[in-house]
Amino acid sequence: MNRLLEIGFDPAGHWLLDGVALDFSLARHSTQRNILYAFVCDGQVMYVGKTVQPLARRMAGYRRPAPTQSTNARNHKNIRALLERGSAVEILALPDNGLLHYGQFHLNLAAALEDDLIRVIDPPWNGGQVDDGVHPPATPEERARGEEDGIEPAASAVGGFTFTLQPTYFAQGFFNVGVAAQRLLGQDGETLEMFLGDDPQPILGTINRRANTNGTPRIMGGVGLRNWFQAAATVSASISVEVLSPTSIRLRAPPRQLQQAESAFGIERTTQAAIWPRRKEFHVLTYAEGGLAPLSTYAREYGIDSTTLSDFADDVNRLGEPGSLHPRAPVSAVPRALVRAAEDPIALRDQIVAFLHANEATIHASRLLLDFRAPGVAPFVITAIELALASAAPLLEEVVVVE
Repeated sequence: MNRLLEIGFDPAGHWLLDGVALDFSLARHSTQRNILYAFVCDGQVMYVGKTVQPLARRMAGYRRPAPTQSTNARNHKNIRALLERGSAVEILALPDNGLLHYGQFHLNLAAALEDDLIRVIDPPWNGGQVDDGVHPPATPEERARGEEDGIEPAASAVGGFTFTLQPTYFAQGFFNVGVAAQRLLGQDGETLEMFLGDDPQPILGTINRRANTNGTPRIMGGVGLRNWFQAAATVSASISVEVLSPTSIRLRAPPRQLQQAESAFGIERTTQAAIWPRRKEFHVLTYAEGGLAPLSTYAREYGIDSTTLSDFADDVNRLGEPGSLHPRAPVSAVPRALVRAAEDPIALRDQIVAFLHANEATIHASRLLLDFRAPGVAPFVITAIELALASAAPLLEEVVVVE
């Protein structure tokens, strides 16, 4: 599959079972002619073909093959067998954009590539044979049915909506669609193309209409969507969704409002070198790791020896809760995994909030220096800091985040 994506194929749709009937959904290229297409299951290319018909009409031939069309009937059977065992069958497509020429002559991209793709990839459903795009003629009744079935209707419910990026969405990579917009999207279990920002290559997710008791869709994007949320937005940001079709959407996040958030919380973002001359004005909160990590850098300024430091870090990590070297040193730490491994802003937020409550009760620091470099500061860490300070920072006069 990756070899096809590398040369310009992109996801066009997928096959599905509508009750007992085989059906397909195309989000892209449905009316494109002179096009290469491929059927892919679990990353393996099962079949490569080309057509001079609109792609939707060619797929309709597989959906309801005429008795005289052996290729259509064979692929119909193969696709159905995979779907019935629970596998997904994607449709990838590569249209001819008409830009390839030799002198004044146009080179047919589909015709030029198909033979070599089949030779190199050897898709099992091709059986070494090229689909030349010419198929036995159907009866008048079959042709009429093909005309009716082959044109993918334009989605009547196309529009857009917005949603607020909740902490659970941000951490897990999904979002719920409200009642007003639910009609814009497809059925439960359908595969959904998600274009993220301006990226021309979508990720694939799933429409889940069973998760919410009122039947509204929950869009499951997994790791790919979670990573985009954490790179492009912050918790509580407003995400806009453009619905391209019932099975294709584009998400857009507003510019990250870090400076606005920092101003609201009194946060300054700086480098260690810039803040170092003032380091002893602050209580430091970092993560429990020895060696060259920030904890050692700050604790040793107060004469904390390596054995004490190692024991302290071990205790914090073993207990899974923040700890402090106060009053021996104005240095505290959260468990290492929350910064190094978990990438969970909600869990890190809760640990920072626990420290802030301890600060209010016993430490009484008014200036806080947060150093979670590992070696850089991940976006989810900034989000966790913002959330924590927004909910539990009544004593703090100054907050500095080291980048």
